[in-house]
Amino acid sequence: MATPKRISPTTLPALLGRQIRRQASSSSSSSRSSPSKPSHPPSKISSKKKKSNLAEPTFPAISYLPPPSNDPQQRALPSRVPHPTSLQQASTVFTSQAPRFLYSASRFLHIPVNTHTPEVCLIGRSNVGKSTLINALAGADAETARRAHGLQARGAGLAITSKVAGSTRSVNAYGFGPPSKAQRVAALERARERKERLGVESGSRGERRAKRELLEPLPQHRLIMVDMPGYGLGSEAEWGKEIEKYLARREMLRGAVLLIDAVAGFKEADRMVLETLRDAEVRTSVVLTKVDKLMRDTKEERARSRVEEVCLNVWNELRRVETGSLTWLEGAEKGWQREIWVTSAGDPDTDGNGVGIKGARWEICRLAGLVEDNRVLKTPARPAAQKIVSFDQIQWAADSAAKKARILPQRSSF
Repeated sequence: MATPKRISPTTLPALLGRQIRRQASSSSSSSRSSPSKPSHPPSKISSKKKKSNLAEPTFPAISYLPPPSNDPQQRALPSRVPHPTSLQQASTVFTSQAPRFLYSASRFLHIPVNTHTPEVCLIGRSNVGKSTLINALAGADAETARRAHGLQARGAGLAITSKVAGSTRSVNAYGFGPPSKAQRVAALERARERKERLGVESGSRGERRAKRELLEPLPQHRLIMVDMPGYGLGSEAEWGKEIEKYLARREMLRGAVLLIDAVAGFKEADRMVLETLRDAEVRTSVVLTKVDKLMRDTKEERARSRVEEVCLNVWNELRRVETGSLTWLEGAEKGWQREIWVTSAGDPDTDGNGVGIKGARWEICRLAGLVEDNRVLKTPARPAAQKIVSFDQIQWAADSAAKKARILPQRSSF
């Protein structure tokens, strides 16, 4: 049997073509008033590997919205791409300076205090691609993002990746971007108030030194990404308790990104994590990973249908989990976001940039409050499918109405 031919990344529009073209057209219409020119679908290039500018990925953002409830087809709808200026603003947070590995903690008690810098955590099953995505967010090319190992990766501020499930055995934090002026001013004001409460300038030399150690350092980064230990295969039960503590008690946690494998789909463990996020009232977004594995299929409909199938399953589970809370609702400040983002961070053939990385950066910055969403996301209204009723059912309905009229007493109308 012949080995199926792998599709070149330059033909990705043939796999997700209609969605990409709709996004490009919607992005073009939304930015007509701006001098910035929208990005256009890529032209075909030769089969030889071609280096491209990492600041201009071929597919910056891919996302989907749920269909209307009265849509008989129930297919995921392509969402409007954020404005290029907003996308670049989010990318600047991640790539304006080299990332920095901050700490690794096995328990919530060991996590350093943070009251200055917004945090967003990545949660997902073991080997779903959390570490690889963090490296891609930092601006590493797909090959580097996939093969970051050992202390050399730590020194470069990258996450250590591995093909073995459960290799991330602690809470790892990474700092991105320089702090803003407003962030530094607010931190200085809080530090001054804390010094007054502690009485840092009073007491003996040893007492003053001990009080200074209680002071929190000034912020060094604009955003902190927290890579949580994976759950499922290769994980340990006690990790879940530490994750629950972090989600419920972390003051600067601004949101969580749940990663779902586009090939494996939604699992029972993912449902349990959603319930934990719901109980902690954490703002939650969903990102699909490893979409590059779907690109290897020669059937366009099969790849596109798989992405839509996973999205529909995720939306159904989100709505099911939502019923257990009165506050964790769709689109709420402390609820779940209906827009699902699609990414591929570890495939070296996807022009070195990956797919949808800029979109993932933008969504994370939106959760952290660093960018604003000025898009108007309207789901197109579609007529409800008319139910076909047989003649026997119509006759039965008429007989029932007549029988009801004979039984119930006639009342005068007013």
